[in-house]
Amino acid sequence: MRSAHLGTSVALSLLLSALPGARAEGPPGRPSMPIAQAQPASQEDTPELALGRVRTHIESLLRAPQPALYARHLRSVLALSEEEVLRLRFAGARRDEQAKELLGYLRTIEAGLSDDGDRSETYLMEGRRALTLARLSRSDDTLQYCTVGLPPRWDPNKAYPLHISLHGGGPRMPLAYVNFTFLPHGADRGQPGPEVIVVGPWMRGNRPWREGGESEADIWEAVADVKSFAKLDPDRWYVSGHSMGADDTWALVTRTPDLWAAAGMMSGATYGAPVDLGLTPNISHVPFYIWIGDQDAVPGRIQSSGEARDALAAMGNPPKFVLEPGVGHMYRPQDAVAMQDWLVQHVRRRPDHFSFVVDTARHRGVWGITVPRKYRFSQSVAEPRAALECWIEGSTVRLQAQGAEQLEVDLGPEGLRMSGAVTLLVNGKQRFSGAVPGKPLTLPLSE
Repeated sequence: MRSAHLGTSVALSLLLSALPGARAEGPPGRPSMPIAQAQPASQEDTPELALGRVRTHIESLLRAPQPALYARHLRSVLALSEEEVLRLRFAGARRDEQAKELLGYLRTIEAGLSDDGDRSETYLMEGRRALTLARLSRSDDTLQYCTVGLPPRWDPNKAYPLHISLHGGGPRMPLAYVNFTFLPHGADRGQPGPEVIVVGPWMRGNRPWREGGESEADIWEAVADVKSFAKLDPDRWYVSGHSMGADDTWALVTRTPDLWAAAGMMSGATYGAPVDLGLTPNISHVPFYIWIGDQDAVPGRIQSSGEARDALAAMGNPPKFVLEPGVGHMYRPQDAVAMQDWLVQHVRRRPDHFSFVVDTARHRGVWGITVPRKYRFSQSVAEPRAALECWIEGSTVRLQAQGAEQLEVDLGPEGLRMSGAVTLLVNGKQRFSGAVPGKPLTLPLSE
């Protein structure tokens, strides 16, 4: 199902929808997504029995010395499996249906552990399978997780590109996505991919991006988790997704354009940041790859992808746009390969002229220029919109700000990346001149 070049984690997060089998319905207005076909269960087998076998295998592996990251993966798989079996007690009339689905997932995990999932080298050296890393969410203390595919011959002391891959609408059971990492390799035997760390956050089922929602917080928690054991190249971060994950990509990049070297949408739409909100100038410098099948039957997808293309082109940032003949909502493996190959060619650079509209409480600025929140103690209260525009001409920085009472400006390496002596003008007035300070400037705009 996967080109050898694509890599195991992109196969999980991008190509999971190419798997054969039953379909799980997404939320209203969103496409259904395939889930792994459960293996036929004998009358004697149950999720409880399958969990017992998985637990015995994992506990046996943990009795031997294991690398810390692989041991955490094993404990995460076991904890998530145990949680799903416990959930069955509360499934009510859906218990038989959910038990059958869960049994299929547990059997796949069991088979994968007996294949090469019982070797730390599979994950940490060969890059053939993605790790599952569970954590307690900082948002609500629930058990959440992400999958992490390391490149072959991963070196913890080397900084790698990061690819965040957002799944589309699919199975509501979290263990489904763990199950995908244990599927049989097929003829290619799980060939490793390029030198990129691929992270697939579990987006809590079919929950699209929204301001203040836990699913976006889970993305940043997953990135922080990876940073705790791996080094990342900050100028080579990529984000992409399919269907609902593509919608999330568009919304996320619109609010965080300074983080990404490039972004990709497959069968996506602009639902999280409609073009008529006037936010497209925020991403006028982010390279975009937009893919859509010309036979996509999901209402509005082709039209919305075209609107995204046209809005970017109007900003002077025409995307790579692929309207694939004869293909529907589901892309083919080679389509995902082509997108990733295109993404990783790009490197993040701070533009000399950019603008940004602040429209959320969470994302308050870009490139170190921040509008502090007005209502600091209420996440649910909408903040007034503010608009920023910046020009950098040699050692002079000019800012125009509207709708803001105060600015914080980081001229240093974590912000505008200036060095030496700098002159800062805000709304036509000089507000700073001298060597780049070691901390951000706080500038009231009433002066």
